[in-house]
Amino acid sequence: MRYIISPETDEFRIDVTKTFQGSSLKSVTEGVSTGRRPVEQPNRQTPRPISDARPPPSNKRTSRTPIIIIPASTTSLIQMINAKDILQDLKYVSAEQKRKEGVKRDNEVLIQRKRDDVTIPYRVIDNPMKLAHTDWDRVVAVFVQGPAWQFKAWPLSNPVEIFTKMKGFYLQLKDMPPDPNIKKWDVKVLMLDRNRRHLDRAQLQNFWEVLDRFVIKHKPNLRA
Repeated sequence: MRYIISPETDEFRIDVTKTFQGSSLKSVTEGVSTGRRPVEQPNRQTPRPISDARPPPSNKRTSRTPIIIIPASTTSLIQMINAKDILQDLKYVSAEQKRKEGVKRDNEVLIQRKRDDVTIPYRVIDNPMKLAHTDWDRVVAVFVQGPAWQFKAWPLSNPVEIFTKMKGFYLQLKDMPPDPNIKKWDVKVLMLDRNRRHLDRAQLQNFWEVLDRFVIKHKPNLRA
């Protein structure tokens, strides 16, 4: 449809070709004459609730693998290099022999303990300073060497208190005198014969029996 500009409409400078539906007369007459455009309102978004702005909770599962700490000393009967032989295979092999065989030391060892047709992993370490604060709840056993400096910088440095949180064990050869501290501490002594290896299994199996009872009583949440 064509619109004809008449003197009447030209006097008011109204563009009849445009649509003014929804506009007031004042905005039509004054807005055009002054050349001003209607001020656009900023697009304000409704703020999200604080709960929506927070990152979603982590779905990372907490580890339930028990941890066993052994001495870092090269004079200890149990070391990282022979820990799997002793705790998994239930047979004592000296660290010196393992080195002669060319076996390399690992920073940590994961042993597989079989019980009632179920295999349970245990993490064995000799540097507890690498443990996170929450990891200490999973420490179920510690092999002691004797000197109290072994527990230096631990979250708990008092041996008496330590052995209420984890079970203490001491590996000893029959012809070697124990450290004097062993008699003072609540630790289980595992006595091995220097030469008769066929006796190892009974003693080392006793380690697992004692540890099982401790875990069931004090840390039943672990997979052990």
